[in-house]
Amino acid sequence: MNEQSVYINKYLPPAILYFFLNGFLLPLGLLYTALLTPLFLVWLYGYRSLRWLSVFFILLAPYMIIHFVNGVEYWYYFKSTALLFTVFVFCIAFYQYLDNCHTLRTVYKNILVINAVMVVVCVIALFLPWPALWYGLWNDNKMSLGNINVWRLRMLTYEPSYYSTLFAPIGMYYLLKVLRRELPRPWLYTALVVVPLALSLSFGVILGLALSLACVLVFSGGKTLFRGRNLRYTASVVLTLVLFFVFLWIFFPENIFFRRISNVLSGKDLSFNGRTLDSFVLGIKIAKERSLWFGVGLGQVKLIGLEFFKVYYNNPHFTINDIGIPNNVGDILATFGLVGAFLKLLLEGWLFVKTRVYGNYYRLGLFLFIFMYQFTGSFIMNIAEYAIWILAFKQGLFPEFDRVPVKKSR
Repeated sequence: MNEQSVYINKYLPPAILYFFLNGFLLPLGLLYTALLTPLFLVWLYGYRSLRWLSVFFILLAPYMIIHFVNGVEYWYYFKSTALLFTVFVFCIAFYQYLDNCHTLRTVYKNILVINAVMVVVCVIALFLPWPALWYGLWNDNKMSLGNINVWRLRMLTYEPSYYSTLFAPIGMYYLLKVLRRELPRPWLYTALVVVPLALSLSFGVILGLALSLACVLVFSGGKTLFRGRNLRYTASVVLTLVLFFVFLWIFFPENIFFRRISNVLSGKDLSFNGRTLDSFVLGIKIAKERSLWFGVGLGQVKLIGLEFFKVYYNNPHFTINDIGIPNNVGDILATFGLVGAFLKLLLEGWLFVKTRVYGNYYRLGLFLFIFMYQFTGSFIMNIAEYAIWILAFKQGLFPEFDRVPVKKSR
């Protein structure tokens, strides 16, 4: 009698925790990846990766001196510094995870399948008479659409845009595979990616992925778009999308997608405005209270920004818990000033060249996506953003997307 051993991919449980359960049943802003920092440190010690911790303190020390001289509320400052430290440790651990994991394609596929099952569960939940379940899996808001209430998928995360940001690397991977004709049943894989993103209605992520994917396809046009039968395949995909939008325009001109695009273009979309122009205006105003060049310091935005938010939005009911700049660059402007924002962009450009991001279509797509998205969303402590940066800068990742493909396992 033949015995079959059951194989469990040891890299899948951490991925499930990160993607599906990281904030489950925890207070807003707290993640299991933060609580597991001591475990990460012990694990990293075995790989001699702890030397990178010195980078955190070297970079932060000059800012701490400047911020202390300018004045800070110490409890909030050190609490936020501790949280940022957990983010830094997570980034080192995630890089080491990628270095060790040689079954990342399998992990991606498992997450895609589990996510599809969860989407079905979430949709069914809307038809059950349990409002607590609805609000646990979906966000209910108007999205600047008048009296229309929209259910936006967030699954077990705290908001739809965060869920869609988590999903972006997997979406990019499979959409590139589809366009390169490297998958069986391409329409099935397309649906497994597009449907969750569409249900999240996170237009920043959706448009960012679409634009970055288009840029990659143009960049690789000679090898991907216009090679042999790919031209006909690509043309059929584009034609299908065009016909779909024409159908919506003729028969459903008042659909949510078109209405929100119209609001964004006319400047009436409060969510989009809050994540773009408002974030930069408020970030600069808050930074000027201490130093436009070096910002107000970690944990101070809520304290100093409260009055600015009340005046700017003409809402006297704001509390400290309502204050936050939903834009990574805007958040850095307020916290670390113009110097901090400049250093972040400079580091991104240097790593782009250093790690030859342009040599791999997948990494290039992720870089373009997250580079654009940092100006329209995210925040300083967002590990989903940093995970995408790490994927973009990780050399040797998915070599089948290299401009000159090589055969490697990953």
